[in-house]
Amino acid sequence: MAKHKKSTILLFLTVLRVSSLFAQTADSDETSDFDDLDSLFSEAEDVSEPVVSEDVSVVTNYNVTLGNLTLPLEFSGKMRAEAGLAFIKEDSESDAAGYFDFKNYLNFTSRPDKYIALKGTLKTSLPADDDDLDGQNNYLYIYELYFDYLMLDRIYLTAGKKKSVWGNIRLFSDTESYEGDDNALYTNILSDSRDHISGILKIPVGNHTFTGLAMYRGGTGNDSPKTKDLSLAASAEFVFMGTSLNFFGRRFPTADSEIVQTRPSLHKNTIVGAELKRTILSFDLYGQTLGRISENEDRELKKVFTSKFDDLTAFKSIVSTVGCYRIWNENIPYVGFNVEFQNIYIPEPGDDEKYFTNRFASYCGIAKLGPNKDLSIGFQWNHNITQKTGFFQPGINVSKILPHCDWRIGAKYEYGLNKDEKGYEKKLTVGTYLTISMDY
Repeated sequence: MAKHKKSTILLFLTVLRVSSLFAQTADSDETSDFDDLDSLFSEAEDVSEPVVSEDVSVVTNYNVTLGNLTLPLEFSGKMRAEAGLAFIKEDSESDAAGYFDFKNYLNFTSRPDKYIALKGTLKTSLPADDDDLDGQNNYLYIYELYFDYLMLDRIYLTAGKKKSVWGNIRLFSDTESYEGDDNALYTNILSDSRDHISGILKIPVGNHTFTGLAMYRGGTGNDSPKTKDLSLAASAEFVFMGTSLNFFGRRFPTADSEIVQTRPSLHKNTIVGAELKRTILSFDLYGQTLGRISENEDRELKKVFTSKFDDLTAFKSIVSTVGCYRIWNENIPYVGFNVEFQNIYIPEPGDDEKYFTNRFASYCGIAKLGPNKDLSIGFQWNHNITQKTGFFQPGINVSKILPHCDWRIGAKYEYGLNKDEKGYEKKLTVGTYLTISMDY
């Protein structure tokens, strides 16, 4: 039960966190705090401002002189420490457990002029989390380190160790709720980008943007990796009449590449897809379809078109996701929600697979409640309609019970878990913890 207990505590505490986005550097490709529903729970004591505002870290500026060269340096960071208790009832067993987590992110930027910038983040994590690589020293390590370069005042080049996001899917791309679920996580087809060294070339043309990317994991012992050792991706985004239409694809290292021989998990089926997004009456509406191309030589992709899309066996799977997001922050209290529905279609399912799997993920919240406007409530419900599994997860946050200290309490009810293996169908976790955080 210990293995399930640890993962349950970490997942259940997620809904209570004020903001999971502090880990992102300011120039990452991920959505900003303002665009994320977690912004409902940020700095609830600020009641004079009628809009959701981002937490802004204090930036410290230095100048470093190397000979005749002077480089400006900017430093900022975020520290968070959490400690709490949880009670778990799983089948007929009950248990209690303690919880502790410490994270610190130190960000730095050096930009001598508008053409080039070096950016990085040092991370400390106790205990290690999902972002920490196996065998890595999680006490202090380089989380991100990359440079941005502007060519000809139009072409943007980024290279180094960087976490990138392609796509608008928010809930199904959550690594904690869908750990190990490729159909969910690869709605961001670059979900593993920080594990690689990458090079990104971005070319804007009017309102449209064309992007190419190459990633290399390393480990072959070859200083000059071959093309088949690389993961390659491209996207073409077109914006017209307030609507964004994006076509993209990714090829993983090939099955016969040297790096796959040592790390077979790096090889996956090629992904192609398209995504559409539009805002109507302040509602963000978006949809995405991804196809994993089959590696069976008898399944030719051209048959999809010649059959007028009746024969889809050229795809190993087709994953379609639609979502809606809205936040009302004009008046207090703030209210917001995000809901997504996903359909997974497997044209030729195996013995333990189904043709169709339908599921949804939802999250809603309300903030700035109570006399001091320091109370926030969040609720998450993820449900697999086909498998009849899922979880409910409510949480309450009270801000600033002490300086820099919030109190959170919540519960998580899971149902339909490992029915064939364990014989139980439900699990209840109830817990509370304090979090101390600081921007610097």
